[in-house]
Amino acid sequence: MSDNKVIFFDFDGVIADSLSIAFEVARMSRPHLTLDKYRAYFDGNIHEVNHEDGAVRKVDFIEEYGKRFEDLGIEEQKTHVIRKLSESFRLFIISSTTGGIIRSYLQQHGILSCFTDILGNEVHQSKVEKFQMLFQKYNIDPNEVIFITDTTGDIKEAKKAGVQTIVGIAGGFQENLERENPSIIVRDFAQFYDFVQKQI
Repeated sequence: MSDNKVIFFDFDGVIADSLSIAFEVARMSRPHLTLDKYRAYFDGNIHEVNHEDGAVRKVDFIEEYGKRFEDLGIEEQKTHVIRKLSESFRLFIISSTTGGIIRSYLQQHGILSCFTDILGNEVHQSKVEKFQMLFQKYNIDPNEVIFITDTTGDIKEAKKAGVQTIVGIAGGFQENLERENPSIIVRDFAQFYDFVQKQI
């Protein structure tokens, strides 16, 4: 790694343990949706999912999702690691959630200032495009990026964007991340921190 050290974070399932509330809101419009089926949505870009069954009723996902974030906590280990990493790295978030929800959550837990920039779904639905936007805006070399995510869809998009170091984190929205061959799979933020220190 050079002095241009950069870490990109996915948000849902990585920083925020939001699978349960996301699934709860998804089932408001599709009551018969199973957790396995919902997890499979993230094999690609969530915005490109072809729903075979029509919604039972119309639900504003973002509005309902945002309401539930107000009571969503965060592990102390995560905030500690993020603060430590921000001392040596430029930190970014690219997410399929709206930036407003993300910023409010980070502010609530005292870590918003740790991040240089946040690109949510209002900026673009493609994470490939969001990677490219940040590469260009901040003159970032994809080879200098470490990206951490919890879905195979994100791993695919990161590879398309030219990111070489991709970390899968267990326990998020998907299991079996090894299907897309990330650089490493870690069990938690402490192990992620250890991995990052070895890349410097």
